[in-house]
Amino acid sequence: MAPATVAPLLSFGPAATPVGRNDLGGPEAARPVKSLRVSYASRLLSRLWIFLAGYAAVYLTATFGFYYLESYHGYPDVLTAAYWAMVTLSTIGYGDVVPTTPDARLFVIGIAATEVFLGAYLVSIVISVVAEESQHRLLGTFGTDLKDHIVVLGYAAVGSAVVRELIAQDEKVAVVAETPEQVALLHTLASDRKLFATTGPPGDATILKRVNIESAHSVVVCTGDDTTTLIAALNARAMNPTIRIVVSVGRPELKQTLKAAGVTYVASPAEMAGRLCADAAFRPEVANMVEDLTTTEFGADMEEFVLTQWTPISRQTLPEAEALVRKASDCLVIGYARPGPDGEFRTILNPPMSFQFQPGDALIVVGTLANLHRLQQWIGVPQGR
Repeated sequence: MAPATVAPLLSFGPAATPVGRNDLGGPEAARPVKSLRVSYASRLLSRLWIFLAGYAAVYLTATFGFYYLESYHGYPDVLTAAYWAMVTLSTIGYGDVVPTTPDARLFVIGIAATEVFLGAYLVSIVISVVAEESQHRLLGTFGTDLKDHIVVLGYAAVGSAVVRELIAQDEKVAVVAETPEQVALLHTLASDRKLFATTGPPGDATILKRVNIESAHSVVVCTGDDTTTLIAALNARAMNPTIRIVVSVGRPELKQTLKAAGVTYVASPAEMAGRLCADAAFRPEVANMVEDLTTTEFGADMEEFVLTQWTPISRQTLPEAEALVRKASDCLVIGYARPGPDGEFRTILNPPMSFQFQPGDALIVVGTLANLHRLQQWIGVPQGR
């Protein structure tokens, strides 16, 4: 690992802002959500029109047929015939109005047989709509109404690790997987309030609308194919100009191309794995520590908090801020990030003692999960940017 010095380590693109994630794209109303969800009742009614038309036809036939066949005997009027037809078709059958002639009885047999068919047809419609509803919900084809969430495009090796970590961080996630089997597996990881999963081409505009890309604050593109990744990133930027885009690529030489296309952060798993392997060869504990700090599974994490003017350490020097943070939570301050003139955030590790925080800075700390939770309560802002 390189020595901790005052130098820029990470660079975030123009889409990033010095404020919290809720301020990324301006007011929520600036990006209205066009939901793809169609209500169960609406779809059921759209299927029922044939049944309703058939029922109306049978009812009118029963009313006027019964009236015609019994009127020769001076028995019913039209209102009585209509009453008989409704009581008969609804299977109530009071028995106060009954057919009195052989022809009328034959007619009633035909109406009863038709009624049985209509009932079976109604049941089949309801069963088919319920089955389709269940299938669509399982595959996520109705879309999601999640807002201020993170979209993950791709669920291969990188994508599955990303989703697990985001769920552990209690983030809201919408995932585009490669297969329906992956979607079914994703449903076991978290509740519908926190996780939405669907399947389809990750760069397709319809799929991006399905995961509500317009209302997401970040998207992680990790399709496993660099060409598909580039297309998906460009389409995501076109549909949400203010979204933070993070991509995983197999070819490190594409980093500058993706940066020029508006990608906020580019990761190369091969490069990262190579650096960890190099560290593990002669300083294995450093490699182990880096791995532990990049996941919450080991009970510790590295987090950032964007300071506001009301944050207790917003205008403190580094020694003062470190003392306050340690007293409040036992967490360690290891660095900060500050936007430059171009709007890009630059992360500085091990800043000098003379450094002074200011509103808009991102405080970077290390601690156990319990201590980080205490720090979040004390500092008064959510972690992340």
